Amino acid sequence: MTSPSQKKTMFILSCLMLTSALIAITVVAQQDVDEHAMVKADKSFIGNAPGGEAAGETGARVQEEKQYGLKALYDGSGFVRIPAGEFMMGSRDGSGDERPVHRVRISRSFEMGKFEVTQAQWEAVMGSNRAAHAEPEKESVALGEPVVSSNPSHFKGSTLPVENVSWDDVQQFLRRLNRLDSRHTYRLPTEAEWEYACRAGSTKGYAGSLDRVAWYQANSGGQTQPVGQKQPNAWGLYDMHGNVLEWVQDWYGHDYYGNSPATDPQGPKSGSYRVYRGGSWYASAADCQAAFRSFDLPGNRYYSLGLRLVRTAK
Repeated sequence: MTSPSQKKTMFILSCLMLTSALIAITVVAQQDVDEHAMVKADKSFIGNAPGGEAAGETGARVQEEKQYGLKALYDGSGFVRIPAGEFMMGSRDGSGDERPVHRVRISRSFEMGKFEVTQAQWEAVMGSNRAAHAEPEKESVALGEPVVSSNPSHFKGSTLPVENVSWDDVQQFLRRLNRLDSRHTYRLPTEAEWEYACRAGSTKGYAGSLDRVAWYQANSGGQTQPVGQKQPNAWGLYDMHGNVLEWVQDWYGHDYYGNSPATDPQGPKSGSYRVYRGGSWYASAADCQAAFRSFDLPGNRYYSLGLRLVRTAK
């Protein structure tokens, strides 16, 4: 015969099991919602692709979307995990704002995009289907932000890096992307994270022969090229040198290296300009080096300027 204390224990265990089951169901349901949102965004891009391709797209087009579209961001296949570690930041041979060379510690691992953000990804998030993106646009207007084009790029192509985007435009893109995935936070890398990832353990100016790893002035044909066509660096990142310059999170400070924190520097607390890194299709070889820094007003756009993502788990 079951005693009152045993009945109480059995009741408590049953409640705990029911609670665990409900939590598991909630997690799965949220994952399904996230997956549905991402798939819907991807379909929004495909349905508005040049030539009206949708149901009849080729196998190559499907593979292209899988590798360079929004799904690659959501499922993680478009990211590389960058380990925590230390490196020597800056250059003795570069301009004054690249000195002094100093040791920096990146205390936590993070995921960085294998490729620069493509036009397919930008358009899937920003959406040429205006009805589906009406609320985010209303929010942008309420914040006093201009409405950002669903594809502002000068050189058009779904696997080309998005360019002609300002730092401010990128913030709208990030805000909308973060709404689509409840499990991760997407952001720009810090300047220190970017250089650390670009070097991938190397102390040299480039991650190999420049012609093998980069589209730049001497070999680009005067325009951007599809992402991922050159050799990656030792950590599996493509186009870190060349193709398009990449916005990073930091404010620019000419003398910041002289007093920046040794661990996880975030850049100056304020400023007038934001930093971008990496060289471009338009850049000389010297301006494609790992330590090269440049900067501009956060509202300015250029045909040679895009972005690369970092994401962390929530």
